[in-house]
Amino acid sequence: MVIKQVTPYLYFNGTCEEALAFYSEALDGSVRESQTYGDAGVDASEDPNRIIHAQLEVNGHLFMFSDIPNDDDSLHKNHNIYIVLEFETEEQINEVYNIFKEDGQVQMELGQTFWGQTYAKVIDKFGIGWDLTYTHQ
Repeated sequence: MVIKQVTPYLYFNGTCEEALAFYSEALDGSVRESQTYGDAGVDASEDPNRIIHAQLEVNGHLFMFSDIPNDDDSLHKNHNIYIVLEFETEEQINEVYNIFKEDGQVQMELGQTFWGQTYAKVIDKFGIGWDLTYTHQ
């Protein structure tokens, strides 16, 4: 089996537009597309301005975003999946760590590990889990 690409799909409860702007700025990405439930003609949400689908491109990597169609917050109950971001420089990991930890929850402070990396584990203000890593050359 060969996996061609892995694409994280991030779900939100009415804050997708705000999250898309946040991650676009934090990760220096660009929004490729964004469509609301209302734009798509889908009557699955009491709020037609919720995002049904959006894409953020970051350095050739694609992240997908969506609001859940109602206030069912069950997607945010457990944190058993984290997105791993590996950075090319220590400056980059420091910058993203500082942005993500603001109003978030640090589970492991940014620091040197016994396996030779700079590493941190953070749940950001939107409830998304991130493993941030930088391998020293």
